[in-house]
Amino acid sequence: MRRIAPIALTVALALAACTASPRDPLPPPVPSPPSPFPTASALASAALPRESPRLHDPRWRDARDEDPLEKARLAFAVGAAGLIAGIEDPDPVADTALDALPYAEDAEIALGPLGDLLQRAPLRRRRLLNAILGVAGQPPRQREPLDLEGARRCGEAVLAVAADTTLPREDRALAVSAARALAERGSVDRTRIPAALDPKAR
Repeated sequence: MRRIAPIALTVALALAACTASPRDPLPPPVPSPPSPFPTASALASAALPRESPRLHDPRWRDARDEDPLEKARLAFAVGAAGLIAGIEDPDPVADTALDALPYAEDAEIALGPLGDLLQRAPLRRRRLLNAILGVAGQPPRQREPLDLEGARRCGEAVLAVAADTTLPREDRALAVSAARALAERGSVDRTRIPAALDPKAR
């Protein structure tokens, strides 16, 4: 039998051992810690508020003037839900939405959101009260109320304004008118409407 040299045998055994044993897996890469500073793109996105698509919509743009026909066309096109969404936009979109609401077929579904806004947006109080009066003052339609709970919620907000003697008299008088219009719909108890602003009470 042919003998294998000791050195050659040692090398062969070492190679066999390297081949037979699996390699140790590489450790996973260590993720870099997040930077505490915002990126340039994040800063740019935060600095530029998103522009409402309604701002350049021809229907909304045409309804900005005093023509009630254009406001009625907008209300018919987008409905009360679309107008409610517009109230959350900056002016002039928000003002256009408020002015067009009374023309919407389903305008009464806006009473709840308008009442909610009345409580948290005091700087827009008078415009909101005008919108509530415009919606509540429409002749009631021969159908079931679309949002009776929302109308009642609006009534509570209006009554709170009417009873607040720290507010301007004009705002309180407008709130009383809106409360009376809501009372015609059964959304406000007439006995709760302040009478201090009535002509006979002055």
